[in-house]
Amino acid sequence: MKKVFAAFVLFLAALAAALFFRSGFFLKCVRGERINMLLVGADQVMGGSHSDVVLWLSYEPKTRFIDIVSVPRDVLIKWDEQRSWIPRKLSEVLYLNTRRYGMDKGILEFKSELEKFLGVVFDYHIVITFDVFVHVIDALGRIPVTVDIPMHYDDYWGGLHIHFEPGDYMMSGADALKYVRYRHSALGDMGRIKRQQDFVRNLIAHCFDVNIISALPEFVRIYRKDIFTNFKWQDLLVLADVFRTFDAEHQRYQILPGESQRIGAKDVWRLDEKAAGEIKASIAGSEKELWPRSKIRPFVIRRGPDSLEGIQAEVFNASGTSGLAEALSEKLRGYGCDVVLWGNWGSYKKYTEVIARTGELSKAVRTAKILGCSRVRTDMDPDRMVDVSVVVGDDFPEEFLNEKK
Repeated sequence: MKKVFAAFVLFLAALAAALFFRSGFFLKCVRGERINMLLVGADQVMGGSHSDVVLWLSYEPKTRFIDIVSVPRDVLIKWDEQRSWIPRKLSEVLYLNTRRYGMDKGILEFKSELEKFLGVVFDYHIVITFDVFVHVIDALGRIPVTVDIPMHYDDYWGGLHIHFEPGDYMMSGADALKYVRYRHSALGDMGRIKRQQDFVRNLIAHCFDVNIISALPEFVRIYRKDIFTNFKWQDLLVLADVFRTFDAEHQRYQILPGESQRIGAKDVWRLDEKAAGEIKASIAGSEKELWPRSKIRPFVIRRGPDSLEGIQAEVFNASGTSGLAEALSEKLRGYGCDVVLWGNWGSYKKYTEVIARTGELSKAVRTAKILGCSRVRTDMDPDRMVDVSVVVGDDFPEEFLNEKK
């Protein structure tokens, strides 16, 4: 019996190796080549598609590090003021191309426009429609999501009804779609992008495990019928394996920077080219973030002794418990951190997070390790003149303040 089992295991290993070596994605990883991917979440109405999610994913295989950059759907991508060209937002460029050429060719035209705009060549692209998103989440099982604010919106004409109170949810595909589409809050589209990034983080953390095996037949059906992509199915298997081993230290989330402007009758997101250049430079240098390659660790960063020498920080209280920002500032100074500012965040947050304000994610990770915090993200803002921002949420363990270093 043992010989039969061993032979079966060897057969599976040989089959997996054969599939992987037929994957262009896998071969790029073996050669250590950076891989840029474009993920678009879109609806399909009136003959074209509107984008609700546009993500630039840049994977550095040498250190297994991935940058995930959200591109706002309202970013101004085409406009010539001297020639009086009609200003075009990213979502409009997708709609016009898919309406004119259909989805298969239209997404290639859209990708070409975005490549020119960003100065990036995408090796792979994948378009996930709303229906596909719902089917994929349902196939994986319910996804844990924390709702921080009341979310209520009714669109009777479009048949969209969103109603969530703050709390923890295990969301189905239909509910998760409502969560990532909601943007009727004070932060508008920026708030929606942040929620989308949180959802992607949860998806990576909770879904790529052994339980995915039972969903493979449904994924194959979805891939063959409903997804528009140049990924081969062997590539997707490799990609799923790559995502399965990610932890918080190997993910950096950013938003393409800019500011809201009104051009004629249109509200657009005008790109901050200098700040965008800094983001691209940080991505190009991501192989230096965690080199040499570290062993695979759990998603939650475990607290460990360390020094925060050379790190400038600001600390904000979003927990609802008074005095935490000042107390934590003193505690971090004991670790050698230069805390230059503390105060109130201005809104409630359930979870503590550390925000990298420069391209050096490693400093945010070091700070998170001290705190035992698993939520680390990047929001580059050199005008703040700090390396990290610490936002204390309701989950922060106050006993940490009394622990001896």
